[in-house]
Amino acid sequence: RNTMIASKTLVCAASTLASRISPRFQRGNTVRALASGKANGIGRRPILIGGVAGVTTAQMGNLGNQQARAVEATPVPDTAAMAPAVAAIAALKPGAKLADGAFEVLAVNEVPEYNVACVELVHLKTGARWMHCGADDPNNVFNVAFRTTPTDDTGVAHILEHTALCGSDRYPIRDPFFNMLRRSLSTFMNAMTAADFTCYPFSTMNETDYYNLLGVYLDAAFFPKLSREDFLQEGHRLEFKDMEDKNTQLELKGVVFNEMKGAMGSQAARFNRALGATLFPTSTYHHNSGGDPVSIPTLTHEDLTRFHATHYHPSNARVFTYGDLPLERTLAKSQELALGKFDRIDVSALDVADERRLTAPVKVEVPVPADPVVPDPNKQSVVSVAYLMVNQIKEKEAELENFALTVASDLLLNGPQAYFHETLLESGLGSGFAPGTGYSSSRRETSFAVGLKGVAEADVPEVEAKIQGTLDRIAKEGFPKERVDAVMHQVELGAAKVSTNFGLGVAFGAMGTWVHGGDGMKPLKIPVLAAKLQAAIDADSKYWQKLIQRRFLDNSHRVTVVGVADKDYDAKLEEAEKKKVAEIEKSLTEEQKDAIVKEAVALRASQDGDQNADILPTLKVSEAVPREIKHWNSSITKTSGGFDLQIDAQPTNGITFANLLLDVSDLPDRLVPYLDLFAYFITELGTKTMDYKALAQEEKLKTGGIGAGVDVQQSLDASAPPRVYVSLSGSALDRNVPAMFQLMADVATGAKWVGEDARLGLLLSRRAASAGAGVSQNGLSYAKGLANASIDPVAALDYRTAGLPHVALLQRLAREKEAGVEEVSAALAEIAAFALARNRVMRCRISAKPEDCDPAVKQMEAFIDALPLRGADAVGDELTLAQSLASFAGAPSKTFVATPTQTNYCAASYLTVPYSHPDSAPLFLLGQAMSTSFLHREIREKGGAYGGGASAAPVEGVFVLSSYRDPNTLATVETFEKAAAWAAKEGNLTQEILEEAWLKAFKAIDAPLAPQSRGASLFTNLMDDESRQLFRDRLLDCTPERMRECAEKYLVGKTPALAIVGNPASVPDVKKAGWTCVDAEGNPLKEE
Repeated sequence: RNTMIASKTLVCAASTLASRISPRFQRGNTVRALASGKANGIGRRPILIGGVAGVTTAQMGNLGNQQARAVEATPVPDTAAMAPAVAAIAALKPGAKLADGAFEVLAVNEVPEYNVACVELVHLKTGARWMHCGADDPNNVFNVAFRTTPTDDTGVAHILEHTALCGSDRYPIRDPFFNMLRRSLSTFMNAMTAADFTCYPFSTMNETDYYNLLGVYLDAAFFPKLSREDFLQEGHRLEFKDMEDKNTQLELKGVVFNEMKGAMGSQAARFNRALGATLFPTSTYHHNSGGDPVSIPTLTHEDLTRFHATHYHPSNARVFTYGDLPLERTLAKSQELALGKFDRIDVSALDVADERRLTAPVKVEVPVPADPVVPDPNKQSVVSVAYLMVNQIKEKEAELENFALTVASDLLLNGPQAYFHETLLESGLGSGFAPGTGYSSSRRETSFAVGLKGVAEADVPEVEAKIQGTLDRIAKEGFPKERVDAVMHQVELGAAKVSTNFGLGVAFGAMGTWVHGGDGMKPLKIPVLAAKLQAAIDADSKYWQKLIQRRFLDNSHRVTVVGVADKDYDAKLEEAEKKKVAEIEKSLTEEQKDAIVKEAVALRASQDGDQNADILPTLKVSEAVPREIKHWNSSITKTSGGFDLQIDAQPTNGITFANLLLDVSDLPDRLVPYLDLFAYFITELGTKTMDYKALAQEEKLKTGGIGAGVDVQQSLDASAPPRVYVSLSGSALDRNVPAMFQLMADVATGAKWVGEDARLGLLLSRRAASAGAGVSQNGLSYAKGLANASIDPVAALDYRTAGLPHVALLQRLAREKEAGVEEVSAALAEIAAFALARNRVMRCRISAKPEDCDPAVKQMEAFIDALPLRGADAVGDELTLAQSLASFAGAPSKTFVATPTQTNYCAASYLTVPYSHPDSAPLFLLGQAMSTSFLHREIREKGGAYGGGASAAPVEGVFVLSSYRDPNTLATVETFEKAAAWAAKEGNLTQEILEEAWLKAFKAIDAPLAPQSRGASLFTNLMDDESRQLFRDRLLDCTPERMRECAEKYLVGKTPALAIVGNPASVPDVKKAGWTCVDAEGNPLKEE
């Protein structure tokens, strides 16, 4: 689901996960991730993710699956039975004073369902509110948030979020935030702008690190420099193409300016924004808090500083902390460093007014960009109907209504048995749900939207009629009990599933209502609300009918938005921007031009100047990083049938996880393009015993998801050829493990590959539309995938199955309709006959609580026994996948992919060495060092891109330099070359840079793992303790000289594979430079 109706996307300034600085190397499964959500072979995910409402994967990446400790509510224990961190909070009483009287306890709540105790406090001097969750969890969290309520589209809140991180009173250097990324072992570090609040969160498992970051964050939030120079870099500025020559072309630049060009550079983003603006015509949600590139240049530095003065004050602040560190010390440090220096002010002017409810429905038509690739050019319209619903602050029954509507949204939208799936998707009127479809409870007032994309203009009224008809039907019939029970089962699963980011999930989930004076405990109430809802349903047989009637049919605040696709949308924006800048340039006096040159030169001098980062706190690797790896104590044994079995006995909190790998290396190579479709469709077509709707219902009722994935096991020393496998996976509460394996067996032995033509056609159409729409927004993944594919056989396989060739295949299949369905059906049936057999089994794995492992193993053995003994083989001398990989001949690419977007995604890839090679560890550190010490400055600060960096993929043996939402193309490629030369020059890579590279490397390597993930690398890639320890030793024994030698050996003078996915306006320049230029389907661009 997508809840970003009113620009609720949390716009990130930077991330320790390196998605902004040095995006991680990813296998090429971009299309699968976009179309299905079946990451890592796990099936449909519940809409109530991890028991934490208001936090979605659409907003926060993988923070959707939150940690919880207990499946069922238990009697409140006495504090003696609690973990010390929990007991300390539970023992507090309302009215108690903490931190020498600076804070007063307002309320204390024990939450046994999650084994936490929470206290809410007020800072007496300023009125700042504070909530702390004591937990037996070393991954401690801090998050300070301010209600930020924009009144225009200039992006003032977003640009302020960036600029606040560019230096402060105690740390007056240019970039303390990015410097701290490499001086910390944080498990998360970021800053985000939502539609109505801005927050600054971090988490870490190191106590010293926690207090180091606390000081830096408090100073950045409350005492930032906010210099004009930083505003020009992060926000927007005018600069001549040759910055010192006022006779060259004038240009608009700025990090946020280019970030938002990229963020708004898709049909989905533009439609979402229009939907939100229409649904909220009068309140702050009408505006784009991230900033519209058209409006950003109107923001002044004075506007920025004024906004900070009125919004970034303790009286307008909410602070959330979580973990096992003592609360009192954090409170005392915050009082000393920040809060105690302020007096209370009146912030009532910042209150968000209730949206004025419409008295009659509204319908508008808006232009939107055309998707980069579409199966049917006559079906490009988007239509959505949205309803404004619960006022979470003022309505009496808001909590229960909100939860009930969340459940209703799941029943309406999630899975093939959902109502709108049947009436909208199966109608053939569109290619998929419209952007923004789903229920959003992350704002002060909730909303629901549903519609279709890929609609013919003439069919728009029919889509509207089907939406109305579906709601009319439910208002009469209600929801079947078994479907509601399935959703409630997912709630229970969500509360039981353990992840490493529970504290962060609560930190984000609390803010949506808490900043408006609502309940900060909202994310922790899911189990209680589930029980309340069940009681309400039991007490009133017409509960659902009344809810649908009240919130939908009798709701006059309904808007219909129709998006009309314009293939020249981005080109028109580009042209308008050029015209605007030309007009500005024409109006400039010589003195004004000189001032622009002066500011540009001064900014560049600042960017190039030395900064004393030593004033920032840092960790020492010798003190903070252990030499020994973490041991997961996996047990390697055999099943009763003689198959390799890995057992990971872990505290999985009542959930069993199962995985089976099937070797498809000898699959006929002609079937490779369909492998990804096989993995995606395996649970989507039904089985011999149940149709696809019944299967989806049973899966939801009994499991946490079953599914499949495709991946490659690569030899850690390159001594053996890669093995390609299909992974069958599932998870379930322990009581449902037999049912889970029965479902997996039904799917593996009886999936209906043939005879479900209508269903398969719908799936192909949706997947084609999703893939085509995602090219621009996922440009970096496609650029890296394309470059890697030209030099590495495994990357080439990934690119064939999930890169741009797969996008093109999907479009062809969708266009060919019946013939495409017939082609895919035959191919998938053939893959199934080959792969789903006992002789293909590589190994299997069970992860569960120790006492639950043996019963699960017996179920796994029965599942394997249910498979056919032998699979079909390739015929005669037919080329196999393994032979194709072995015969791969690389030739570095130099390809530009033109797609409708205003920014670019650049990649340069180098082939290096496998994981066990002595140079692999220094190369891994080299990527960290080049990112933070050279590329960040050159690509982001100077070049204006949103991000850029370098990363080594040790298992794949590839080194990649990249940029993200970049206004440049060839200039960035030149920067990549300069980066290599810089790294190879003696003296540039210092011991200090190495120390920082170590910290960045180990925060990734030692990141906390959920119990079910411990031992996974051994299972999927045979990465045993010995090989992990050797790699770790080589990291810690590395020297600056070893990094320099690797830069010289593998990067300098070598021809990289180059790829750019980006703005068509760049085509003439790159073509002149000898690049091959293609469209998003790989077709050569026509000469203009």
